Amino acid sequence: MSDVHGFSRDQMSFQILSLDEMIEKENPVRAIDAFVESLCLAEMGIKEYKKHNPGQQPYERKDLLKLFIYGYFNKIRSSRSLETECKRNLELMWLVNGIRPDHGTISLFLKENRKGFKKIMRTFTCLLKGWGLIDGKLIAIDGTKIREQNSKRNYITPNGLTKKMKYMDEKIEHYLQKLEETAQEDELMEETVSSIESKIDTYKKKKENLTELKKKMIEEGKNQLTTTDPESRAMKNNGKIDVAYNMQSSVDNKHKLIVTLDVVNDVNDQSQLTPMVSETNKILSKNENRIVLADTGYYNAKEIKECLDDGNILYLKPQKNKSTSGDPTYSKDNFQYQKETDTYRCPQGKELPYKENTSKNGMKYKRYKGGDICLSCPVYNLCTKAKTGRNIQRWEHEELLEKLKEDTEANNATYKKRSQIVEHPFGTIKRSLGYTFFLGKGLDSVNAEAALIGVAYNFKRLTKIKKVSEIVKLLVA
Repeated sequence: MSDVHGFSRDQMSFQILSLDEMIEKENPVRAIDAFVESLCLAEMGIKEYKKHNPGQQPYERKDLLKLFIYGYFNKIRSSRSLETECKRNLELMWLVNGIRPDHGTISLFLKENRKGFKKIMRTFTCLLKGWGLIDGKLIAIDGTKIREQNSKRNYITPNGLTKKMKYMDEKIEHYLQKLEETAQEDELMEETVSSIESKIDTYKKKKENLTELKKKMIEEGKNQLTTTDPESRAMKNNGKIDVAYNMQSSVDNKHKLIVTLDVVNDVNDQSQLTPMVSETNKILSKNENRIVLADTGYYNAKEIKECLDDGNILYLKPQKNKSTSGDPTYSKDNFQYQKETDTYRCPQGKELPYKENTSKNGMKYKRYKGGDICLSCPVYNLCTKAKTGRNIQRWEHEELLEKLKEDTEANNATYKKRSQIVEHPFGTIKRSLGYTFFLGKGLDSVNAEAALIGVAYNFKRLTKIKKVSEIVKLLVA
């Protein structure tokens, strides 16, 4: 059987095709083109230039926006890679009308329009909602760590600075001794002395810089600093420590489409529940029947109260309380509050009475102590190590947390959908698209990247749900 051969490169062809004829009708670039053409860039906050200004003519802003959305859709993010693709990629040539901007122009467009990309993502979400692809009935919220462009070597803590300064002192002492030994030799090499003195001066300057840095951290109350990107933080990420950002997402259950993304530098999710729920309600409009799902990482009493007071339906499992003795039988979860007597009943059936009011971090508590009841208990050592017996604190709005726990347990089948909903986008973004790190530095820059990632992901999902030709018709209608 003979091989399949292509045409000869030197053969003349009389078949003339336009770029449009080379792009299939169901190619996703047609949907990207129709979406951008439907936008009013001024409303999106995209900076535009007057056409009649002297100097080089600017590129059409819509073409540059199409370039970025196409790039993130196809795992092409860097400005240099996008510059290269403009010269060889037929799809991209069709999409941006054959323009060939250099990487500086491409990078500047992103830098000048960071906030505009968030508005574009929000507009796209509203379109999806209007088409009935997002119903907002069941929303899952979660966060994931995305690495930053910052080496771990540039991550500094006060203790780390102290160790580095100690190392500098040791090196300075070492070279001082070496200088003294060299001076005692019969033949004193001027070059050798100059080299040693130069090294001593270098280490002294490094130590001075570290001293100033440590002083600055103490004055600003910082316990960590990353010199390349000061707004990034060291965070736990898949069992290891990475210099990263925390990307928050709100995802709709119907088609696993992202409602909103936000990037913060908080090392955990405990302060993000209210902001994410509020932003979701702004975009989708408030719905009293909407159910919000979140994991235990969002368990924060103040945030939960604010969210519930705003009329949201929330399912969130509490973090497991640990016993001071290490025996889970005697954790706070197994102490039952009795409203009639305002006491706590312990696993042994004894009652811990109310003793006093306390406060911590602006939150008011009631304290219940076992006292002599605990000291005479046969399992005293398994329950507590306190000399005054077991101590239980009850927040003034604890009934809200108890009700939340009951509601979540009663709707466990719904709550179990949380991971299925919210992990779908993260899996696609990190594994399929490969976006495990940010290219930019600073919160404004990484939030712009996150918005582009969100638009690219939603476009990926949209082209799986509807044909490109259907999407184009909806956009041009």
